[in-house]
Amino acid sequence: MQIGYLKFIIDILLITFLGAVLSCATDKAPLQIENSLPQDELAYYNDSFDKMREDLWDRAGYLYREEQVQNFKQADLRFDNGKLIIRTKTGSYSKGGLGSNFAFRGDFDIQIDCRIDFLKSTSGMDQILSIVVTDKNSAIGQANSVFINLYMAEGGLQGRLNSRGFINGVWNNAKPEITENFNGTLRFVRKGREISSFYQKRGQSAWTKILTLKANTDDMIFGFHLRNFFSKRTSIQADRALSAEFDNFKINAAHEIIENEI
Repeated sequence: MQIGYLKFIIDILLITFLGAVLSCATDKAPLQIENSLPQDELAYYNDSFDKMREDLWDRAGYLYREEQVQNFKQADLRFDNGKLIIRTKTGSYSKGGLGSNFAFRGDFDIQIDCRIDFLKSTSGMDQILSIVVTDKNSAIGQANSVFINLYMAEGGLQGRLNSRGFINGVWNNAKPEITENFNGTLRFVRKGREISSFYQKRGQSAWTKILTLKANTDDMIFGFHLRNFFSKRTSIQADRALSAEFDNFKINAAHEIIENEI
């Protein structure tokens, strides 16, 4: 009788544990944003990347170390077949991307399609595609920021996908997930003080949550870039060019959008 009761207790514990695991594994639906601007107002800020829209974007090229500044070439940005293609230069530190010249106030839900095929077994370079939301009015290096990164280190054979945030001077990281390449959509949702990051691979219907962080409610801008170096790299060879595609920037919801003063 005691053995039967013990088995019953173990079965209950296993069911409870499996239920908790499955509930985490299926926690894939983005949060719903209430009281958003209407879609006809948001549509102006959506971008299919048929051409450069100076009314929406500024070119981004922030560097991290003096060694990088001394040997740097801006990556090529071109619009082809309704996509923005960024391609790094060889033989130097190279980076290219765009940052929004408008900001989000309050809650928002934004996404962008991207594709990167990593170069395997590279020497003297890294590979990183990054999208970010960051405080509009804070100094570079001090702003609260949340990133989604697709990256591969020098000599690597498999890429990684993760999300990380710099909040109040402290880095917080999700556990990286191995990804051979990536073709899909990356997404940020802010509700109150919480910012969540998601991804959806092409052909899938479900969104997978990567990370949720508690930040602040300051105005935030959005940006994305491709580069051939990690921030701490002090020397570069880069004998191969890295490229990535971006498409369909979309604002699903936003409380308010603030345009830069001219």
